[in-house]
Amino acid sequence: MTVTIRRATGDDAGLLVKVIDMASGGVVPSLWNTMAPPGMDGTAVGFGLVTAEEGDFSYRNGFVAESGGAELGGMIGYALPLQPQPAGPDTPEVFVGVEELAQLVPGYWYINVMATIPEGRRQGAGAALLSEAEGRARAMSCPGLALIVAASNDAAIRVYQRAGYAERARRPFDVSAFGQEPTQAVLMAKDLT
Repeated sequence: MTVTIRRATGDDAGLLVKVIDMASGGVVPSLWNTMAPPGMDGTAVGFGLVTAEEGDFSYRNGFVAESGGAELGGMIGYALPLQPQPAGPDTPEVFVGVEELAQLVPGYWYINVMATIPEGRRQGAGAALLSEAEGRARAMSCPGLALIVAASNDAAIRVYQRAGYAERARRPFDVSAFGQEPTQAVLMAKDLT
């Protein structure tokens, strides 16, 4: 079966929220729960961010991998600003190190989150999404691609290494408040120039 990649629409919010959950190991949805106003749960916060017209998690930055009409996974990515932008005052403490890492690769095409859903694994969706990211980076004349992965996610690190990404830097990533062991955030990059 052939894997195709298409731009996400607002109707893909459910898949993109699932991708964010999987890619972050549940950390981002847990954070959304803490952000939710009374009477709203974290999933609703996530849907609001994904269906927004702007923002890092907006569906406008999303891509969906499909085969035979079935969704296999997704990715949210975009070009980082040429001028590094420090973490703002609203940045949750757990993500300050992640923001610092992103500042090290200005102008790179940044894969914010990427995941293949369990029923879509081993069908080439991950490779197709990485290829789409590289094509977008080249079309925008980005100097390279970058992503951040938890040091504890050995399987993902191996996938990215096989795709030509190399470690550039690390920062502490203390996710103990979300029921996980503290680890490190690892910046991986692939130069195109």
